[in-house]
Amino acid sequence: MTKQATKPSQSAQLSNLFQKASSQGVISAGTHSLLTGHMGDVVIAGAAGKALEEIVATDVTLITVIIDASSSIAYSRLEKAVREGQRAMLDAFAGSKQADEILVATWTFNTNVKVMHSYVPVSEATRLTAKNYRGYGCTVLYDAWCDALAANVAYAQQLRDGGTPCRSVVVVITDGEDVGSGRRPVECKQLSQDLLGSEQFILGFVGVGREADFRQVARNMGIPSGCIMVQKNSTPSALRQVFQMVSQSAIRASQGLVKPGVNAGFFQP
Repeated sequence: MTKQATKPSQSAQLSNLFQKASSQGVISAGTHSLLTGHMGDVVIAGAAGKALEEIVATDVTLITVIIDASSSIAYSRLEKAVREGQRAMLDAFAGSKQADEILVATWTFNTNVKVMHSYVPVSEATRLTAKNYRGYGCTVLYDAWCDALAANVAYAQQLRDGGTPCRSVVVVITDGEDVGSGRRPVECKQLSQDLLGSEQFILGFVGVGREADFRQVARNMGIPSGCIMVQKNSTPSALRQVFQMVSQSAIRASQGLVKPGVNAGFFQP
């Protein structure tokens, strides 16, 4: 009796994808080691996007939006504005000419990092509600950034292996500095610089309020100056405008009007 081959574990599959990304110059050997050392359930969930055979677009834009859900959001009474802004952003994606070419993933973070949904068509994206989005806990910004980028690297590699070209847009929206992460800014920077150097990624950062020097926080994470936006007014209307800006910039990126890499100028007209 011949022994049947066992299906590789999900962590083994991720490790293989990271190895391919390293061999193709998307990430360095050092970053490959960093990613394979943090292949938790959240990264596995984030990398489990739409099945390749169900993707009909010949060119895909992966849009990852990472949203702060910490207690300061609740304290500032911004939860409703975040939910409204995220829903309006999805409506903008759905109404764009590139809607069929966009796969979107939504992540939130507070004390923990959560994948609301991995890469799916806009029509299947989860909309934030009072039941699934409430602010509490601390701000594990660095953990969320590294986990989301790791998941993106893995899923994008699957697409490329299947013959589907793709570009990646990853944007984080936060109203505070990191509190509680296991990762460090230098790890975020190493990963960000690798991905930007591959010229397949656009990385954006939005800081809301006056609680931190957000431009410095973002630069410490390896995000280019032209991809950093600071909205000092932490009001509901200002936050809704943030999501509008993110949607406009992401759509421009899906149209090829924003080039990946360190000179992306994501938030520049």
